[in-house]
Amino acid sequence: MLRVLILLLLVGCEDSPLPRSESSIKLGETYKANNYAYIDFSTMQGNKWTKVCFLGPYNSDSSKALGFNWDVNKYTDVLVSDSHNVILFATDSAVLSHIVHRRTYGDFWQLSGKCFPKESSKLYKSEESGAWHVSS
Repeated sequence: MLRVLILLLLVGCEDSPLPRSESSIKLGETYKANNYAYIDFSTMQGNKWTKVCFLGPYNSDSSKALGFNWDVNKYTDVLVSDSHNVILFATDSAVLSHIVHRRTYGDFWQLSGKCFPKESSKLYKSEESGAWHVSS
């Protein structure tokens, strides 16, 4: 009986049952390769997008961030927990791709609701504050 309870506790404490996508793995590997100092989003997800937008936990107001009607909840429900961010690669009128990304592999909660133009999407993380910003 004790073994069953311990097993249930361990399963309940799992980070997420959602497997990581190839794009999320690549993002995490890129961040690690850059010594956790920066990520250049302009090199990701092809050439057609013009802005990258971030949605953190509990922020599913994707239409407000994007400036057009697009409901993130139709594509994923991960923003109802603390575990994930969703990164949107978009134009002024459409989302071309999105990455569901575990916060343990790069946390962008401070950018939630913000978008950056492709030419300004190399983001640096401050060692002191942990805040993300455009220039180093």
